[in-house]
Amino acid sequence: MASTNKRNIGVGDTVVFHDRDTGRELDVIVQRITPYSTFEALLRSEDTRRIDPDGPPSKLLTNLRDIYPPAKEALGVLALSFDHRPARPGRPMPMTAEEYAHVVPHHTVYGCLYIRDEHDRPVQLRSVYGSRLWQFPGGNLDAPGEDPLQTARREAVEETGLELGLGTPRLLLTHFLHAGPRLPLNKVGLIFDGGRLAADELGRIRLDPAEHDMWAVHDLATWQELMAPRTFARLNAIEQARRGEGPAYLITHT
Repeated sequence: MASTNKRNIGVGDTVVFHDRDTGRELDVIVQRITPYSTFEALLRSEDTRRIDPDGPPSKLLTNLRDIYPPAKEALGVLALSFDHRPARPGRPMPMTAEEYAHVVPHHTVYGCLYIRDEHDRPVQLRSVYGSRLWQFPGGNLDAPGEDPLQTARREAVEETGLELGLGTPRLLLTHFLHAGPRLPLNKVGLIFDGGRLAADELGRIRLDPAEHDMWAVHDLATWQELMAPRTFARLNAIEQARRGEGPAYLITHT
């Protein structure tokens, strides 16, 4: 920057940059001011990548002098340092949080754990409800303050009697299930790697008869025969993601 007016700027002041082409504004707080006699002196001391990240350094001097002619440069050059933290408060939100919650589409969220035996064959539990779906340990977020992983761990204890998914398990798949006739709300699911269970661990599974009546271990080919195409698509996507062979995001419909 080069002019007598800009010498009145101090550290801590707010500077608003205007884009003449778009009308946009950027407000920042000045953190450092360093005077230089010329643009050459400035470019010898300052990091040119912070002045023009996209332009070649060899053309920076020419570009600066295209903006500030020699008469302005002769008044002295100031280097102002700032970051992109806002200096002014933003506009008020168009509605309150309570109003917003009433106008956006609602959805449910679930978290579950993908577990396998020692041969990496998927382990699933058979639900006693509805169409008797095969499921992973887990469930919907319905406890205040829980995140999807905490829900998956808690539900695993309730449904199998085992503590699964300890430590920091890898997120294998994010699942978005569109609402439909059988499901009035969209559903978002996060499936975490619950790891392998040895034979003795599988033997300690204790199902909650109010939710599941059977657990089983099969290879993918057998699971495909036992499951509906829609539900098998999720199992197959999780296994592909675990092996690094497929995307970690799945969209299905009810």
